[in-house]
Amino acid sequence: MKQVLCAVLVMLLVSGCRPFWLLTVDPQGPPEYQLGWQDGCDSGISAEGEWMYKLMHGFKKRPEMSASDQYKQGWNEGFTYCRFSYAASKQPGNWEDVGLGSGF
Repeated sequence: MKQVLCAVLVMLLVSGCRPFWLLTVDPQGPPEYQLGWQDGCDSGISAEGEWMYKLMHGFKKRPEMSASDQYKQGWNEGFTYCRFSYAASKQPGNWEDVGLGSGF
């Protein structure tokens, strides 16, 4: 019973995870922009990531927001930022390459 409970707990913890440095990014702007940024970021991680990220995040673009320019701009910026930040994190180098500056 304990093993099953631990396995379920681990699956729940892993299922909603983004790379930790992307959890600290808080896009500024109206709610439509922020929603677009989050969806674009998930899509960017899915595009660049391994199979686990593809299963967890997938491609997200809300058809009901297709008329919102703010959503589109947020989606494009989130996709680009998260995709290339994740790609840079897989390369040998330092933390400045993933967009954290010299903070680490």
